[in-house]
Amino acid sequence: MKTFGAIAIIVCLFTGCGYHDHYRHRAEIRRAHEDFRRAGWEAREELQHARRDLQRELRQAREDFRREMRQAHRDFRDEFGRW
Repeated sequence: MKTFGAIAIIVCLFTGCGYHDHYRHRAEIRRAHEDFRRAGWEAREELQHARRDLQRELRQAREDFRREMRQAHRDFRDEFGRW
């Protein structure tokens, strides 16, 4: 029995028993998970920036449209208000 145990220990030393591989894989999984979370966070930030830009552009377009409509209304009133 002692001989079998000694052989098993020697085999594990030369081939690796896989005990440390388990922790290496866990670390790789943890890193991948953190990378995935970071990518999600960055995508969320980019989406928020795009949303703010779109809202700003829509607000500006709405103000421009209102300004043009007021001017068109004044022009119309000036043109036909003389009658």
